[in-house]
Amino acid sequence: MDRDYSHKRFDDIEIRSKLELLAELQVHQVELEKQNRELRDAQQQLEETRDRYADLYDYAPVGYLTLDEVGDIQAINLTGCAMLGVERVFIVGKPFATHIVKDDYQVFFSALQQTFNSFSNTVVELRIINPFGDTKYVRLESIFVKDTNTCRMVMTDIDQLKETMRCNQELLHGNRRLMQNLFEIQEKGQRLLARELHDEFGQWLTAIHAETETILNYADKDSNIHSSSQAISECVREMHSVVHNMLHQLRPALLDTLGLVDALLEFKKQWCTHHTDISLEFKLEGELGKLGENLDITIYRLIQEALNNICSHAYATQVVVSLRCNTDVASTDKCLLLSVEDNGKGYDTEQASSGFGLLGMRERTIAAGGKFTICSVPNEGTHIHVKLPLDCSYKKRRTDDY
Repeated sequence: MDRDYSHKRFDDIEIRSKLELLAELQVHQVELEKQNRELRDAQQQLEETRDRYADLYDYAPVGYLTLDEVGDIQAINLTGCAMLGVERVFIVGKPFATHIVKDDYQVFFSALQQTFNSFSNTVVELRIINPFGDTKYVRLESIFVKDTNTCRMVMTDIDQLKETMRCNQELLHGNRRLMQNLFEIQEKGQRLLARELHDEFGQWLTAIHAETETILNYADKDSNIHSSSQAISECVREMHSVVHNMLHQLRPALLDTLGLVDALLEFKKQWCTHHTDISLEFKLEGELGKLGENLDITIYRLIQEALNNICSHAYATQVVVSLRCNTDVASTDKCLLLSVEDNGKGYDTEQASSGFGLLGMRERTIAAGGKFTICSVPNEGTHIHVKLPLDCSYKKRRTDDY
């Protein structure tokens, strides 16, 4: 009896152990299924992330390349392949230089060497060519990756930008030529007007002056005829002075006969006569006698307009005009440097000017291919700086040709 009871008790314990083991296995099974689902979800997310990365890499708006030290392509995205016009299978492992215009080889290899020798970005612009012979400008920005001893490169298509810049440059040159022609036509018109004033109007004034002198010689000094003739003679002298000033403004005679330096010195003399309250100093340096007619008249008009602006608006007491011809053989930048500085009231350069003086000076400078800058501070004066190139082709063009 006791034996049967013990055997039954052992069986019950064994059954309970198996049930507990079964329960634990079921729990583990649930946990494994849960982990399996999480692994599948993680794998799916990784695949989706990989696909998104592949899409971002392959279909980015710029070309991505990986190059080794000799310039062979290790990897390239589809955008880069499209820019080169070749399928990826025919690009990877091949030299990138085979897709570059031969004239730009040196530019590329210099940039590649610089990339591998430095830790900073290297940027260069060059031309690539596709199998059909079409070329385009690209911008290459490269950086060295030390861990893989490779160069990662971004290739951007700038062909449209280059074309736009070229068109803008042509428009700029066209506008400069147009302004040159306008100023030269203006100078020609002023020369003709000055000639007419001198030859026609001047002769009539001379004739009137001669007649009044004759009347004065024969008329009684106490008569009305004598006083009227004397008044007419004074008017003629005033008109002569006005015409002389007009002629000088229209076309300085000394500029044609004696050259720029003497014309400027004469202009200074006359200007100081009319503006005794302003101290004017000229500083002339370098060879200024063989600049050519166009540069002569450009410089003269710029100084003339600058001084007119000063006496009209600046309320200055001191003005310094500096003109230097930089023709140093060792210098590649052969140019004329003009500066006009006053101690007047100045103005805020951020505010638009209502006058045409500075605008005309700027346009005349640009027409001559130069650069015009102005610096002014309220109550601290104004400084005008002009830089004009000594261009032989510009000097050869004379006003009489138009």
